[in-house]
Amino acid sequence: MKRLYGMALALGCAALVFTPAAAAPPALFSMDDVLSAPFVEDLTASPDHRALVWTVHERGARNVAVWKDGVARNVTSYADDDGAELDAVQFTPDESAVVFERGGAGQDGGGENPDPTAPAKRAPRRIVLASIAGGSTLELGEGGEPAVSPKGDRVAWIAKGQVVSATLSTDDHGKTWSAGKPEPLFTVRGTASAPLWSPDGSRIAVVDHRGDHTFVAIYALGAKDLVFAAPDFANDGFPAWSPDGTSIALVRRPARAIGWSVYDDPPAQPWSIVVADARTGAGRVVWRADRGMGHEFSAPGDAAHLWWSRDGEIGFMWEKDGWRHLYAVPARGGAARLLTPGAFEVEQVTPTADRTALLYTSNQGDLDSRHVWKVAFAGGAPGRVSGGPTNQWSPAALGDGSFAFIDAGYANPPQVTLFASGSTHALSAEPTPRVFPASALVEPRVVTFHAPDGLLLHGQLLVPADGAARHPALVFVHGGPQRQILPGFNTMEAYTDLYELTQELVNRGFEVLSINYRDGIMYGHDFREPPHRGYLGASEYQDVLAGATFLRARADVDAKRLGIYGLSYGGYLTALALARNSDIFAAGADMSGVHDWRQILDAWMEHPVGTAQQRAIAYASSPVSGIATLRSPIFLSQGDDDRNVPFAQGVDFAERLRDRGADVTDLVTPDETHEYIVYAHELALYQAVSNFLAARLHAPR
Repeated sequence: MKRLYGMALALGCAALVFTPAAAAPPALFSMDDVLSAPFVEDLTASPDHRALVWTVHERGARNVAVWKDGVARNVTSYADDDGAELDAVQFTPDESAVVFERGGAGQDGGGENPDPTAPAKRAPRRIVLASIAGGSTLELGEGGEPAVSPKGDRVAWIAKGQVVSATLSTDDHGKTWSAGKPEPLFTVRGTASAPLWSPDGSRIAVVDHRGDHTFVAIYALGAKDLVFAAPDFANDGFPAWSPDGTSIALVRRPARAIGWSVYDDPPAQPWSIVVADARTGAGRVVWRADRGMGHEFSAPGDAAHLWWSRDGEIGFMWEKDGWRHLYAVPARGGAARLLTPGAFEVEQVTPTADRTALLYTSNQGDLDSRHVWKVAFAGGAPGRVSGGPTNQWSPAALGDGSFAFIDAGYANPPQVTLFASGSTHALSAEPTPRVFPASALVEPRVVTFHAPDGLLLHGQLLVPADGAARHPALVFVHGGPQRQILPGFNTMEAYTDLYELTQELVNRGFEVLSINYRDGIMYGHDFREPPHRGYLGASEYQDVLAGATFLRARADVDAKRLGIYGLSYGGYLTALALARNSDIFAAGADMSGVHDWRQILDAWMEHPVGTAQQRAIAYASSPVSGIATLRSPIFLSQGDDDRNVPFAQGVDFAERLRDRGADVTDLVTPDETHEYIVYAHELALYQAVSNFLAARLHAPR
């Protein structure tokens, strides 16, 4: 039985002390100024690796941009702050148009399309084609997860759990397009997701979800029947076509037994890689993980997790040695070969255009950064191909051996950047607004300190450049929890926005420590999967206390004006800090946090879960257990269309606090989602958080 850690308040951690140099007070900027920088993501190369496409988000307007024939430009011109997200952007094979999903169905990928603008009639999630030359857009139908056929003659997508498609045609070299009526392409007995065309466009594979198991189903155009890729009593997914389209590889994970509980240990059966014949479905396991470390499948949330070489090798991630690394195995079967040895982790991966090597992002050599590396399928020493003081992610390979990535630092927002002939230059189709206060941003200092159990923790310290002798201070705790905060702009938009909030708080005179606490990624398996975490004992809370001790030991921090803030899992840790240690944390801002593990686990499992002892530990690990000792002012916020944390968590916690006469400030936004996707709503939320913390902790401005 897992036990609850005792949380010591006298934390013996060493604090690095910096004395700020005398400097002129920084220019004050507004929350709107610092949030104004565009955010770019979804960087993808065209099928022939000659062009690039990505999305640009600026003050709520989301658009598609391309780089083609040496020129970068926006393809769409959406101007409204309407909360309509853009996803799954991709080229047609002739590069004359792009296809994407507009709208979003929340975390579960299904159900009603969220629409935080609260219209009388909600807009559906839909598939859109935009002409690059003509500038026109064409809505193809409702649904998500579009996949353009390599033949360019149709688009398939998922609508209400099934695969539909529409034919495409153009008669003026791609300036204008027309589409047929969406029709079912085929049906599965379960729920389909992740459509993936074969290289020649003659077949399409999907993941077929059937409750307690999943198959990979393959449909050949015009066929009467489906082919299932080596079906088994398992959860199969992440299919990847061989370059010649005759075979398909997939990840096989053990299925959950009847009566499985969130309290149970992972299945003992290790995960494996299966290769099947695309025509018959006959296949076999070509590689199986060893028992012990790495037996459970674990990889970042990218759509692809298997990558074929041109010579019949399959690349994949495995953490056999406790770190997520790249390996390769022959598609015919054999032993796996480690490609990226060392005490670091691999995150995003894409094959080079000739499929002889893999481009990937890693924190090799610096656990707190992210750069692009390259390693051959054949092996050999990996080489770093991007670097410097900034961070790089989302590599996209081009056919001439060059490649692109997203680059960002602490004061320069994310930009699409091309690396060619040994040099880099930005390809941004959207310049940073003049009001963005780059010169007033403070460079985060990477620091380390220890938790009371001896675990080494990493964080970033931001000190105002105002020359003041003492500052109010804040601990920032990220969400996830399986995330890593970089010392600057981050790979995910939500964390870039929170970084900008942090910079505004520093500009107001707060000293801020951002903690990469246990449960996070990029520091190895044991750091990511610690004992007694979350509802099993909240062991990560000792890291929060260690951060507080770090700040309180600094000569330039007023220990009596120490606060905390965070979103999602960070909201949970914020509320837990105030419930357990209002004597340390004088105020806190809890955005969309978890407050009662029992309630949320029951909701996830759709029935009460856990033994009496397990539920008692879950309760003790929840902020609700400390309501009686929560004395510090608390800011609570949440959107009531939150698809990640049930809104009931906020309702229950707020009512409990009010019943006890607690000092509660709240901001509820109808129809908003977990992270707020309407810019005006996010701006209002972050301004309210900043004003609350400044008022309660007496910040200078």
